[in-house]
Amino acid sequence: MNSSVEIPANHVIEQGFLLGDLRIDPLEGEVTGPGGREQLDPKVMDVLVLLARHAGHVVLREDLLARVWPDTVVTDDALSRCVYELRRQLSQAGGDDRYKAMLETLPKRGYRLNGEITAAPPRPGSRARTWSNRRHLIIMAALALAAGVLWFTIGHHANGPSTETEIATANEAAPSIAVLPFVDMSAGQDQGYLSDGISEEILNRLAQTPALRVIARTSSFSFRGQQSGIPEIAAKLNVTHVLEGSIRKSGDRVRITAQLVDASSDSHLWSETYDRELGNLFTVQDEIAASVATALQVTLAGGAPHGQMPASIEAYERFLQAEFFYHRRTPGDIERSAKYYEEAVAIDPGYARAWAALAGAYSMLAWDGETLAKDLQVQQGEAARKAVELDPRLAVAHARLAQFYYETLDYKQAEEHKREAVALDPDDPLVLGFTGSDAVRRGDIDAAIAMQRRAVAQDPLGSTQLINLAVLLLADGHLDEALSAFRKVLELNPDVGLQVNIEVVRVLVLQRRYDEAQSALAQLPEGKFRDHGLALLYQAPGRLAEADIALKRLAAQPGDTMDSIRLADVYAFRGMSEEAFASLQGQKDALERARDLGPPRIWNFQLEMRVSPFLKPLHADPRWTALLADPD
Repeated sequence: MNSSVEIPANHVIEQGFLLGDLRIDPLEGEVTGPGGREQLDPKVMDVLVLLARHAGHVVLREDLLARVWPDTVVTDDALSRCVYELRRQLSQAGGDDRYKAMLETLPKRGYRLNGEITAAPPRPGSRARTWSNRRHLIIMAALALAAGVLWFTIGHHANGPSTETEIATANEAAPSIAVLPFVDMSAGQDQGYLSDGISEEILNRLAQTPALRVIARTSSFSFRGQQSGIPEIAAKLNVTHVLEGSIRKSGDRVRITAQLVDASSDSHLWSETYDRELGNLFTVQDEIAASVATALQVTLAGGAPHGQMPASIEAYERFLQAEFFYHRRTPGDIERSAKYYEEAVAIDPGYARAWAALAGAYSMLAWDGETLAKDLQVQQGEAARKAVELDPRLAVAHARLAQFYYETLDYKQAEEHKREAVALDPDDPLVLGFTGSDAVRRGDIDAAIAMQRRAVAQDPLGSTQLINLAVLLLADGHLDEALSAFRKVLELNPDVGLQVNIEVVRVLVLQRRYDEAQSALAQLPEGKFRDHGLALLYQAPGRLAEADIALKRLAAQPGDTMDSIRLADVYAFRGMSEEAFASLQGQKDALERARDLGPPRIWNFQLEMRVSPFLKPLHADPRWTALLADPD
């Protein structure tokens, strides 16, 4: 390693700096400029910070690799992908391609950031934090169960309509509603957690009504801060009605205004203002939900949802603060959410819903790292058991306990609580994740697609849901619809990354649209994704010599679970079944040896195998069945 590149303590850069017209906030992971705001992946931000510390000077590739990925063996491909993403996002935030040129590549040496670095003025109300203690952004789906995660998860939300097929699955005759995040109009603008919480509680209350289709929080809340009109929002979410409102908190009193809008006419069907003491908040939420149901001529399900309301408003406030951080997911937010959940159950030990949510936060924290945090997993189990004990009819409590039992290899109890969760609330997003992934594990892709369409109908702007549907459609041979869904994700959310871009290439190869696949590959940087696509593309038209070269490069690169499957994809596509099985078996053996990584990694590996269309030639071999056996 070149000792001349020594990273000094540099608090100016750590706390935020300016690069031309761009403001860089390392602690928030954001770049803001004339073109907008970009959220950088933590590793991408790490690369930018290191280059900024040595602006105008070359930083060697080996130095970047050693400092961004300490104690981890990675290839140059990881760094190349970070630089590719960094150039793209700097350009987007700046609204100008000149920002791409600021990041200079010196072939076979390294990179140089050419631009003036100056200190950024502190943001109002900001507090100093330490870059070295920053936890990386946690990017997970709603549930990472042993029952499986369908394909992969991403931390962005799409911003547009879902595919025509998904829209067609919705019940057009039934009323449908999106509950937008209520606006915080409090004097201090510091009640965001309360306004979000009230909106979500009303949403949850309405969701108990079978005759009403209610859009999930992910999609409804994606319109926060936008100037879109109600008809436009309703069209994007495919709903007939929209509920919007505001809150203003002063001391122990709160004013809530709510209004229900008919999207077809953009007219108010109902509106009301409530001035109440904070302790009457639960009643107000029920009144709003009941009024909306009456206006839509549907019957609100009797009784409050199980486990929803605590005994004290103090516990409820802590819970809402925890939910705010849990859903926001910026660095450190999961730790903050766990703290507030803990405070909620300390104030009200009988608050079942908070115990269940705390179990979910503990699970995320336990798996956030290279090894499993055993103490947090123990706390996860205790919290989930407490939730079920307090409210046996709370579906999410059984889901969280099933998650814990799957992760600790107690399959019998996991299955029992999974079945109970499904029986109590089959449409809960957390529970729906069970049933869809279970269908994939059974090999029933048609059932999984049907369930995923339900998830997309509930959450039409959730990128993860649309990607998962596209993966399942591809697995089942619906190539045109899969391609449409993948391209829709890229159109709505270009930041989803190379994983979706390579899926487009894979579909085009299967469709034998080789020229289009070649054009799509040209947009990818050099590295394993491009080599994977080239190995498939050149094999298909019979360009074997070129395919051999791409495959050789691909096989020579060390990789992770998905890399082993992608390599097996190429082998299977070429009829090299022995090599394909060797790649898959080697990865499963490695996962089973790394017990600290836990069985969920193995189940996810097996799900990825099941949904790969390129591995279908291996299904009749007995070794395929052995690969899908549960870990011991």
